[in-house]
Amino acid sequence: MNCKQANQISIIEYLSQIGISPKSTKADYSFFLSPLRMEKTPSFKVDHNLNLWVDYGECNSGGTLIDLVIKLNPTYSIQDALTHVGNLGIDSFSFHQQKDKISDHENSKIKVLSTKPIGTNQAITDYLISREIQPEIAEKYCKEVYYSVDGKRYFGVGNENSNGWSIRNKYWKGCTGQGSSVYFNTREFSNLAVFEGIFDLMSFIQMDQFNLKSSGFVVLNSLVNIKELKDFYQLYDNVNLFLDHDEAGKTLTADLLMSNHNFTDKTSLYSPFKDLNEMLVNENSHRYSR
Repeated sequence: MNCKQANQISIIEYLSQIGISPKSTKADYSFFLSPLRMEKTPSFKVDHNLNLWVDYGECNSGGTLIDLVIKLNPTYSIQDALTHVGNLGIDSFSFHQQKDKISDHENSKIKVLSTKPIGTNQAITDYLISREIQPEIAEKYCKEVYYSVDGKRYFGVGNENSNGWSIRNKYWKGCTGQGSSVYFNTREFSNLAVFEGIFDLMSFIQMDQFNLKSSGFVVLNSLVNIKELKDFYQLYDNVNLFLDHDEAGKTLTADLLMSNHNFTDKTSLYSPFKDLNEMLVNENSHRYSR
């Protein structure tokens, strides 16, 4: 990839891929909170037709996509910037495509193009770190999943489930097929831990402070998947539930506790937070602010 090719890539698409969404969009331009500094009023403008950006809050600095990448990464050379853009896997996007609205993932066919080990895409690694998940832990349970929706390419953190992939990134989460994910530590049927999402499991592993030994883990990925594991739970002596502190999670937890003696509600361990990952992020943020 050379500069001419790189600068044909939509700046808005690039910002989306690194987790930055517009605050307002018109026919010919979009406004963002500046990715170059902290601000409350959006002053970063991207022109849809010219595919150029300008930051009105920073002496009207602006330019092309490569100019922006170097501005965001001051140590980068032009070649570093080209490599960075190429590694994001969006080289097939031109800014002319940006005028089309991004289709709603939920109503479109999601096609997985490829998967890679965690650690090859810096944007995905940065997303994991923003959720306080160490890449070394994520690589045990997840992959980088590159997928398309209506011909447009995206990527995210994916964990394989019984019917496809559960995928999420900073601005979207969904799946190629509904299903739960089961991970065995051993084949002994003693303690099972059940989580609503993959980030809760990874937070549980990372925090390593509950001292709750488990011979297996289940990630539901969606509460509707509880039905496919009904008989599976009977194999375990103890099943610890780590579902969300919301109405749906509380309702399912209550139903499970009434249905079988081997279920135990563990949500008190991360109260008053919604889930394990929210607690992990909050605790680390509080620690760093001291």
